[in-house]
Amino acid sequence: MLLISFIRTINQAEQQVVEEYAQTWVRQLAQVHGLWIARFRPEQLEINLYQRDALSGEQKPLEVIRLAMSKAGWPKVASNQQCQDLWRDIVGAELSGQGNDVTAAYKNQQCHYEFLGVAILIYDPQQGLMTKEWL
Repeated sequence: MLLISFIRTINQAEQQVVEEYAQTWVRQLAQVHGLWIARFRPEQLEINLYQRDALSGEQKPLEVIRLAMSKAGWPKVASNQQCQDLWRDIVGAELSGQGNDVTAAYKNQQCHYEFLGVAILIYDPQQGLMTKEWL
């Protein structure tokens, strides 16, 4: 019983991490899109996003990033490496999980971020959507 309870707790913690990443992604992507509109829809967007520090609760600036933008105003991607780079730029952290392996793959013109055994987050650069599939 104790082992089953421990495994459930770990799984819930991993799901929470994925959920927080997804929320951060959506929030930051909305900022990117808004700045793209405010700056008159450029092909390249240079921005400095902010992220809330988990310990202090303060907003801290992330490094300046440069994004190639689509005509619809969403960051473009065309390779596994660009998916990894976009994750780092948008989330403000390297792609990693809570003890699980995490991979980024460019499939069907989308970025698939798989938290092995937990979930897959899928970014569609044509529509700027992030969807989540629980495994």
